[in-house]
Order: sequence, then structure tokens, then C-alpha cells
Amino acid sequence: MTPPPPTQPKGPRSRDQVLDATLALLSEAGYARLTVEGVASTSGVHKSTLYRWWPDKAALVADALASRMDTGPLPDTGNTRDDLTSWLRGTIANYTATPAGATMPALIADLAGRPGALDAFRAAFLTERRTNCATVIRRGIARGDLPPDTDVELFMDALAGAVFYRQLVTGLPIDPDLPTRLVRILGL
Repeated sequence: MTPPPPTQPKGPRSRDQVLDATLALLSEAGYARLTVEGVASTSGVHKSTLYRWWPDKAALVADALASRMDTGPLPDTGNTRDDLTSWLRGTIANYTATPAGATMPALIADLAGRPGALDAFRAAFLTERRTNCATVIRRGIARGDLPPDTDVELFMDALAGAVFYRQLVTGLPIDPDLPTRLVRILGL
């Protein structure tokens, strides 16, 4: 679950309005053109109030993404290959088929330049998603589908890293068969 902003908004309805407005504007304008002023206007919450709840645009967007994007499936089909393929399909859909996911590269670039901001985003956004994937991998180790000395962190990086590399660097297609091919390359 995503931790609340440093100062919790007056009510869940206001917070929900702000986060929904943030995602709506992200999908319309993209990260670069999104403004706190626009979010305030769209959500009906005063701009100064937003700055009390979130220190800046990046923190607001990070919270919106963390609280609204799916954490991905935690499949248990009895088959590690199918579980990992399902998890990867959910991850791909999150980052390629949603307007919010498309903003991730710009958000991460913005957060990277500020001490502590990227770490806070990782804690709010990535922790639960990685925990789900680690559970699937550890279950595969327990079943004997993966070697007992499998480096769980590296395995997760290899799965998700291939997707992000294609999305951000090479521009190669992220086709429907990619999860199956990735899991096969990783030995399943």
C-alpha cells in the first residue's frame, strides 16, 4: 500500500480528486506539460494546499502513479513459467498500455536530479511490485523450477529490465510474445 503524502489531505475524497486529476492531465498533456496549477484547477483544490500535501510536481505524480497503477498480478498457476509470464504481461500492460505508464521515463529523470526523491519513489512505487515478482521467483525456487542459488534481485532486473530497455532505449517492439520469450531465455 502506498504511504500517504507527508501531510495527509483533509479527506480521502479530496486526495482522490487530486490524484485522479493528476492522472487525467498526464494522459492529456504528458509529464512535461503537467502543472500543479492545472491539477489544482481540475481537482478543485487550491494550489497552495497541493504544495502543503506534495512538495512538487514530481512527488505528486509519483504518488498518483503509486496509488493508482496496478501492482501487477501475483499468479499461482502451479507452474513457474506461466506465473512469471503472467506477472510480466501485467507489468508490460502497466507501463505500455496506460498513459500513466508512458510518463515514467520523464518522471524518473526529474526525480533522479533531487537527493532522496528517487529513493522515496522507489519505496512508494516499486517495493510492492518487486515483492510480488520476488514471491513468484521464490515459489519457483521452492518448486525446483529454478536453481536454489537463483539471484532473485537479478532475475527480477532481467525480466523487467528488458521491457524498460526496449521502451526507453532501443524502441524495439514490446510484442505480445515478449513475456514468453523472456521467461524462456531465463531458463524456463
